Amino acid sequence: MITVTSAAGGVGRLLVRQLATQNVPVRAVVKNESQATTTRRDGATEVVVGDLRSPTTLDTALAGADVLYHAAPTQVIDERPIIEHLIASGPAKGLQHIVFHSVIHPSLHQLTHHRQKDIAEGLLRDSGIPTTVLRPSHYMQNYLEVWEFLQAGVMPYPVSPDSVMGVVDLADVAEAAANVLIDPSPHTGRTYDLSAVELTRHQMAQIWSRVLGHPVTAIRISPSSLTNSLHVLPSLASVVGHAVRSTKLNSIGHLVRGAQAASNPRDMKNWPDDAREAYRTMMTHYDGHGLPAGDLTTLPALLGHAPTPYEEFARRSSAELGRIPADSER
Repeated sequence: MITVTSAAGGVGRLLVRQLATQNVPVRAVVKNESQATTTRRDGATEVVVGDLRSPTTLDTALAGADVLYHAAPTQVIDERPIIEHLIASGPAKGLQHIVFHSVIHPSLHQLTHHRQKDIAEGLLRDSGIPTTVLRPSHYMQNYLEVWEFLQAGVMPYPVSPDSVMGVVDLADVAEAAANVLIDPSPHTGRTYDLSAVELTRHQMAQIWSRVLGHPVTAIRISPSSLTNSLHVLPSLASVVGHAVRSTKLNSIGHLVRGAQAASNPRDMKNWPDDAREAYRTMMTHYDGHGLPAGDLTTLPALLGHAPTPYEEFARRSSAELGRIPADSER
C-alpha cells in the first residue's frame, strides 16, 4: 500500500491517477468529504479524511502502508511536528520508505517555506528511515491562475517579468514520483531536483501569444498585493490597456472574470496570517531574484524521456480549458 498525503492537491491528484492506472493500491489523505469524493474518482483504493497536523490522522494514514509520499499544503508553515510524528510512528506501523515532497533550493533560509523544507529534509535524513527527497521547481500550472487574463492578452503575476524562473510541469513531477514510489529501493538516500527549463515571464508570454493567436504581455503586479489588495491598483491601467489593444472588446469579459478569480487566489484569504505573509515574502524574493532551476539532467533520467516543454504544456492546457490553440486543426 502506498499512502499519498495532500492527495487532492495539484501533484497529489495526478499521482493518485498515475498509481491507479498501474493497479497500485493507494491510500489517499485529504481534508474533507468533497476532496474524498474527488480522490475516489481519481482511483484511490482507500481514503483518510483529516488534518495532517493531527497525530490520529497520521497514524490512520500510516497503518499498513509500505511507502509514504508526503507533501504538506502550502498554508502549513511549521512541518516539524508532522515530520517528527512520521518518524516516531512510521516504522512501528510498517512504513519502509518515505518520499518527501520538498522544494527546489531549500537552502534559501530567508524564505520560510524553503527553510521549513530544509529542516524536514534534515530530520528525515537523520531518522534512519529510507527516504527519497524530490525538489520540484516552480510549477508551470501556477500561471493558469491568470487563465482569464491570458485570454484577454495579459499575463499579470506578482513577480517581475524579467526574473528567471525554473519551471516544471506537474504531470512530470507526478510521473517521476510514481516511478520512485513503485520501486523505491534504488532511490534510497537520493535527492532529486525536478526542473524542466528556465524562462522569464516575458518568454512565457511569447509562447502564450503563439498558442492563443493574439499578443500576450507579461505585467508585474506588486507582491505586496497578496496581503493588501489596494496595492494592485497602480497596475490596473497597464493590464486594461494592454488587454484592450490585444483582444479589443473581447477582453472585457475575460478581465471581469480574471479580476473575480484574482480576488482570492488559492483561497489565500482563508489561510492563517503567517502563511499569507510567508507566501508574500517568497514572491517578493522571486520578484527580485527569480528562482533558478536545479540540475536539468535529473528529471529526464527519472522519467526516461524528455520533460514537457513549456509550449507543449501551454497547448495542452489551452485545449483542456476549452481554447483551441491558434494553429491547431479545426
